[in-house]
Amino acid sequence: MSEYLKGQLQDSLAVVDTCLECIYQGKAHMYRPLAGQLRLLLCDTNRGTDNSLLAAIYPRLAVSSIEPISWSRDEAGGVRMARTAEGTNRIAQMPLQIDEYENGLVVADLLVQKDALLPIGRWADQRLTFHPTRLNVRTVVRTVADKGGGAHVDRNASADLQLMYQRTPPGRTYAELFVVGIGRFVQRLGEQLLGYKGCRLPEALTSTTHHRYNLLVAAHQDVADA
Repeated sequence: MSEYLKGQLQDSLAVVDTCLECIYQGKAHMYRPLAGQLRLLLCDTNRGTDNSLLAAIYPRLAVSSIEPISWSRDEAGGVRMARTAEGTNRIAQMPLQIDEYENGLVVADLLVQKDALLPIGRWADQRLTFHPTRLNVRTVVRTVADKGGGAHVDRNASADLQLMYQRTPPGRTYAELFVVGIGRFVQRLGEQLLGYKGCRLPEALTSTTHHRYNLLVAAHQDVADA
């Protein structure tokens, strides 16, 4: 690792940490600059060639993969679907866990398979959700960073961007929760790579009773099988 790239990585991860710290303090809009740093770290390109900082510095790095989306005829995430014997709908849990605290703070975490490793260069291609549209990590990060306020705002929002800015039951948009979940994963990865300890949610907050949500989707089997 060159000293220049090492410095760039340290600075980028420091920005990720600062953005998360601000979000924990109630400054929810900081997911926008967070998306810009995630673009640089995970899915940057230069004339069609991968220019992502993590892959450039650690080309052989393999990290925990995101839990795959598995469709069921009966149950997912502790929720059972009522259906007839001839029913063709399916239900699945998306790999995102959402916590809502008593002060109104909402944060998200990706659900990962710690022992199922994936090369860092392919990590951003994993699917995150089928709702509000089919999205993978790369699409979420690039759409928010390039079009939705991370570093640029499109005058006319794309279909993906409009759908991502719908609000979830806890009141936050899909875009915000996905970016925060990816950001928290990258923060933990940075801690392991560089040996530092980033910001944390206050223990006084996490030790209290709070609500936990899973993101579930029900769909016709034709959608689930696609």
